[in-house]
Amino acid sequence: MKAGTPYRFFPQIFVIAIAVFFSAPTGAAKGAARGVVKPEKKPPTDVVAEAEGKVLRWQFNAGEILELKKFSEQVIKTGGASEKRSVFHRVLLENRAVEPAQGYQLEGTFTTLVRGAASESAFTETERHSASFHLTPAGRFSVPVDQYMPNIRSVPTFSELRDPALKEDAAMEPGTTWEKPGEEVMRFTNLVTVPFNVRYEYRGLENVKSQDGEKNCHKFIANYELNYGDAEQGGPRVFGYVTSIWFWDAAQGIPYYAQEDYNVIIVNEAGIANEFKIKSRSYYRKFQARSDAEKITLAEKLREELVTENPQISVRVTDNGVAISLPEVFFDTDSAKLSGDAKTALRQIGKPLAAAKSRHIRVRGHTDSTGDEKHNQQLSEKRAEAVADYLIDKAELNPDTLSFEGRGARDPVADNSIAEGRAKNRRVEIILLDK
Repeated sequence: MKAGTPYRFFPQIFVIAIAVFFSAPTGAAKGAARGVVKPEKKPPTDVVAEAEGKVLRWQFNAGEILELKKFSEQVIKTGGASEKRSVFHRVLLENRAVEPAQGYQLEGTFTTLVRGAASESAFTETERHSASFHLTPAGRFSVPVDQYMPNIRSVPTFSELRDPALKEDAAMEPGTTWEKPGEEVMRFTNLVTVPFNVRYEYRGLENVKSQDGEKNCHKFIANYELNYGDAEQGGPRVFGYVTSIWFWDAAQGIPYYAQEDYNVIIVNEAGIANEFKIKSRSYYRKFQARSDAEKITLAEKLREELVTENPQISVRVTDNGVAISLPEVFFDTDSAKLSGDAKTALRQIGKPLAAAKSRHIRVRGHTDSTGDEKHNQQLSEKRAEAVADYLIDKAELNPDTLSFEGRGARDPVADNSIAEGRAKNRRVEIILLDK
């Protein structure tokens, strides 16, 4: 988030202010004589205090991290062509501060990962964006104008006056409705903000099953239409509708689960129309990042379980979590084909990975800096994919908890100017992310 304009001290302005201050009584006295009273400034609304005693409100403690895992099955039609794909959006937002007038200051990342439709292979990362913005307990977003993510904003937003925890006229019984504005930011040549009005209806308490089990949640539905742009004036156009079902975890102060259907047509500046039909399911949870001590303990446990049997494997603590490093000898020369030793090691690695119940596992391929950059990038991606797919197929890891990416020569761990260093840099790492 961009910082506000820094305070600067200008002596000449200060002198003028002093002169005005000491000459003010005459004018003030005249104003009082005329009965003119300068209105007092009202203090800003404390949006956090306003949330007390209500359940349909976002809640965060210091340092808590919100994780959203959104899985979408998408059909995209352009002209006579149609593409199907599975998309995984992983969002991590940490509560950095609480400001009474603006709510929670959230900072983190929005990552998009893709795989072929109906595939059971690992997802591969295609986009990553950083974000910093404010979220009020009632759900209103305040985002810098030049920031792309979060692209869907102020959904859901709750009634300030009605809530299931309140009584009498302020109560929210099943069937209660409310409307709130929202917006979606879309990326064309420039960022375009598409406003809409969301209609909500509260449905009461209901049990819902999610990845983390079954929970009794507050259920509500949300619907909105998109109608942006003018064909005669040119420029991008967006029209369609979105329907969703939400299950709210009152104890955690976050959604527990959501289902969304998107039926939207987007026309770009060139007049090309893309039709999107998307069905998604979203899972939310909060946690604290692993401490350094917890990462060290996990690394030591993995060394005991893995390195004794496979001395070529190494385990280290990183800024992002704990990494298990596989050497280049686990692959055929200049190839992504796994060796027999690699397959044996990966079956052994799969057991503690499944037991660790990691928040997410990222497989990263690396090369040294010699040779063609494009070739190195492709080789690192293929090796990472081969390891991820083997862990899914043979070690039976959940494909929804696993993704891969190639880093080429961008992240060396040793000196590329010597043979020993280049050998260490040619590796694949399995990272148990701590957030």
